[in-house]
Amino acid sequence: FKGISIRMTASQWSNEPLDYAVQLEQQMEQQLAQKITLLEQKLQTMQGDQVLHTPPSIDEAITPASAALSLQSIVQQAQQIKLVDVPSLPPLPALPPELSGAFAEATSAVTSILPSELLDLFQYSLEVLRYILQNEPLFGTSLTLTSVALQLGAILLFGVGAAISLADGAGEAPYRPGTSTYSPQAANDFFGKRPLLVAKRLCSLAYLTSSFATGLLFDWLVLGKLFGDEEYRALKAAEPRRAKESLLLCEQLGPTFIKLGQALSIRTDLIPEAYALELRQLQDAVPPFPTDEALRVLQQQLGVRDTVQVFATISPAPVASASIGQVYKGTLVDGGAQVAVKVQRPGILSEIALDLYVLRLLTPFQTYFQNAVNGLQTAPEDVTVALQLVDEWGRGFVAETDYRLEAKNTMDFEASMRARGLDAVCAPAVVQDLVRDTVLVTEWVDGTRLDRDASPDVPRLCGVAINAYLTMLLDTGVLHCDPHPGNLLRTTDGRLCVLDWGMTLGVPPDLQFALLEFIAHLNVEDYDAVPQ
Repeated sequence: FKGISIRMTASQWSNEPLDYAVQLEQQMEQQLAQKITLLEQKLQTMQGDQVLHTPPSIDEAITPASAALSLQSIVQQAQQIKLVDVPSLPPLPALPPELSGAFAEATSAVTSILPSELLDLFQYSLEVLRYILQNEPLFGTSLTLTSVALQLGAILLFGVGAAISLADGAGEAPYRPGTSTYSPQAANDFFGKRPLLVAKRLCSLAYLTSSFATGLLFDWLVLGKLFGDEEYRALKAAEPRRAKESLLLCEQLGPTFIKLGQALSIRTDLIPEAYALELRQLQDAVPPFPTDEALRVLQQQLGVRDTVQVFATISPAPVASASIGQVYKGTLVDGGAQVAVKVQRPGILSEIALDLYVLRLLTPFQTYFQNAVNGLQTAPEDVTVALQLVDEWGRGFVAETDYRLEAKNTMDFEASMRARGLDAVCAPAVVQDLVRDTVLVTEWVDGTRLDRDASPDVPRLCGVAINAYLTMLLDTGVLHCDPHPGNLLRTTDGRLCVLDWGMTLGVPPDLQFALLEFIAHLNVEDYDAVPQ
């Protein structure tokens, strides 16, 4: 403070001799020593929190509230004891009305998203800021509105960033697993109260996708559109490399986008062949979560202290992993049968719910951008249809987290095929005593993926698959909606085994009759009578 004061004094009386400044410095040194002694005495006699001059013991915690009170006490003491007697600078003008209104709006916006434990400290910081802006400068220093705004902006930016990075959903979800539980309104209400969690996911998505999206846009817009390359040779040449990047990106983005990648892996009518080939690795080779976590889920769900009470053996690593769960091979203690033990990823429903909410937020922007790229105007109906597609897909995805429903669907399919004499197709037998919310145990089925099997009867089994799906669509009314190659096995006895019954769709009778009528009119080439 001495150096600052001398410079300020010299600027105030620049026409005085230099020895005046030297004499003033000596006086100030004496005053400073006296004031520091007085300040130390006052601080020692302060009542209340002793954090100011005594280190806390091991079992004492410094909370934001106690820190704010300590800071307030120090500021009050400093205001009572002026460290240096210098000529007072003119006070800063009061905040203009427009700045005052903006200050109030910014304060309201920030306090609405801050956690409760940070509110007290933030509000006290605002009081100090108002004092700085509307009264004499602190300790005689010159603080302009610009410097204060920049410093406060930096502090606020880092504070909000830290709060966003620490946001945690704690595994909570706005709805439960099931076919009819998905609700966009429930998600709006739930995540509307958790803006920091949504902001964290948006920042994560932006960070992970920025490089891929920028490269794709550069190849299409700059090297294609701007350079007049109507065949988009640069974009096509980069497909093999970008396809590998898309696989890694789906794995990094998490279960929701892994599921989306699985769906796209069989849709070469929507994405290039190179992308589809890479994304097929997501069908049964998704990066697994730790086995220790899976074993804890098993112990909790089955109500045992150790899995050896139920399984004589269990594979040390998953034999297959997917977007929602992973499968271990085990042997039951009772009977010694080999089984497939399917364990759901911990907290998967909360991750799915957050991603679906974020997708609904981004869908209108994606629709406008897609139409603009294609030179089309965006009508409100376009956005509505896009949101309905997200909701329909989300409804099936949420239903897939209900393992009890998956067990029921598996048993119903097996019973319906036996009742209709379709012995060439089957589903794994469910161990009903070991079905839980996040654990599903079925018989172990030896076989190979239908698309990788070289047996001569594979074409016949493809026909069996078509018959089975037509039977589901037109007869049983429950359609298996996840028919990617990883879920279709050729068993060692030459049958087709359909796996993973978590995602199904009910086909109402009126739609079944319409489809039958449609097929019948096509067969007789009576196109005018085809139902519209």
